[in-house]
Amino acid sequence: MNLKEKMLNLGQISFKYRGQIPLILFVLAIPILADTNNYIRINEIALLIIKGFGILISLIGLLIRYFTVGTTPDNTSGKNRKEQIADKLNTKGIYSIVRNPLYLANYFIWIGIGIYSTSYLFIIIQSLFFYIYYLKIILAEEEFLQKKYGNDYTLYIQKTPIIIPNIFLYKTSSIKLSIKKILHEEYSSTLSAILSFLYIDMLLKLFTFNEINVVNMRNYILILCLSIGLTLILKIYKNISK
Repeated sequence: MNLKEKMLNLGQISFKYRGQIPLILFVLAIPILADTNNYIRINEIALLIIKGFGILISLIGLLIRYFTVGTTPDNTSGKNRKEQIADKLNTKGIYSIVRNPLYLANYFIWIGIGIYSTSYLFIIIQSLFFYIYYLKIILAEEEFLQKKYGNDYTLYIQKTPIIIPNIFLYKTSSIKLSIKKILHEEYSSTLSAILSFLYIDMLLKLFTFNEINVVNMRNYILILCLSIGLTLILKIYKNISK
């Protein structure tokens, strides 16, 4: 097996288990934030600005996901897990300005959480991990699409950026934004983002003050219950509105 084949094989494996990436980062966050967070060194106003900026960046990532999923046909937007599926080659809408909008969105979500953590090292490790992990996935996906769509895909990748969008290339899609599809597909990514922020916030409080006070714990539980409750409602809605 040559190097390209090894990379493609690793890409296929990574594709199947890409949903587990946050779990790895959760584990890495413990020793990193214990030693490198700047929570106590930043004044209160600056800390609020940094946290707010981190949340904003992650929100942009979620909005990119919502728009991508809500404006692309089924079996084309990379939501599948077991195998590569592409019933149609997406070249319009958000796919006209960037080839991997969902991965771009995921990076925004990750970096927003990293900014919130106040740890430069955590942000750097997130970025390196993203690059190493998703590079293999993108290689495997592009190999699959190249075999399936041939010259059409070659022409598409020649003019469309891999991960940094070029808004001047935008071509209007005939598919209208589907709120129903967003509600069906994106409740899990939204819940994951909320849980990630709660987790990082708990670690920061624990490592800075060596405790989590009752008020903070009540707030965590309230946000967690509301998020899980809304997720269950959306899951039920998905099952009854197929």
